[in-house]
Amino acid sequence: MDLGRGYTKLIKEFMTVRMEQTPNNTQIARDVINKFGLKKELETVRKKVSRLREALKIEAKRAPIKRLFFDIETGYYILKIRAWQLRNFQKYFNYEDIEKEKEIICISYKWQYEDKVHTLSNIKGEKKMLKDFIKIMGEADEVIAHNGDKFDIRFLRTRCLYHGVLMFPSYRSLDTLKKSRGGFLFASNKLDYLGKFLNVGSKLDHEGMKLWIDIVENESTSALKKMIKYCEQDVILLEDVYYVMSPFITHNNNFAVLTGGEKWCCPECGSANVDMYRTYSTAMGIIRRNMKCNKCKKQYKISNKNYLAFLSSVINK
Repeated sequence: MDLGRGYTKLIKEFMTVRMEQTPNNTQIARDVINKFGLKKELETVRKKVSRLREALKIEAKRAPIKRLFFDIETGYYILKIRAWQLRNFQKYFNYEDIEKEKEIICISYKWQYEDKVHTLSNIKGEKKMLKDFIKIMGEADEVIAHNGDKFDIRFLRTRCLYHGVLMFPSYRSLDTLKKSRGGFLFASNKLDYLGKFLNVGSKLDHEGMKLWIDIVENESTSALKKMIKYCEQDVILLEDVYYVMSPFITHNNNFAVLTGGEKWCCPECGSANVDMYRTYSTAMGIIRRNMKCNKCKKQYKISNKNYLAFLSSVINK
């Protein structure tokens, strides 16, 4: 395609590369002017970029969102009695009475949109299991667990510290327990109840404490298999509960920006297929826009500046 006078082959190649990197034609035009010193108006160059994109049918490549759902199952402290939490028995026992520390039995996880649930167990040792999972966890843009911020992530870090397994001090996370407590008024915030209330499923039944005793003390492989099935069902239920709740909650991360999109795009799925449905003003007279994603139905707020960028994108399509 001949771009016309003043646009060399090198400029065209630069435009093509930048079009694969960003959907923002105005930004590309600005980069072209700055890099090659073109004596042209920004809008003139933007139109050239737009026509070239349309002719070559180039869409900007976006990094996929890597969202990890996971759950852990732990053993218990062995004292003079069995205890899930030491504080429940502090009147009678203290840390000197611990005969065996509580360890992680298994970790089940799945990536968003993936069909298979994966599980790591401590058969080959807790340390190896932790090493393997922390590597996986480090690849995630966001980790999701029920009570994950208060328990799962903190206990993982505790066991990693014990074994000398390096782990990041913080992760981008979303805790569905926090979201259920903070944004709704459910009769219970337990994952099993939420699954039933939202009609997406429930936890698997099991024989209770006996299952844990068979694993921790009797080292039963059949009991461990049951535990793994139980943990994997929790991950499936967690993801389903998250999907139903997602349009109704505030999100902790903006995945539009993280994956190379614009600030006006959907912060949940990154889609540019969005519309403005309401304008309001703060008490200070600052205009805000409520947006709605047509793909995942997420509702979110953007500044008026970002809304003007959205309008520019629509007009210049």
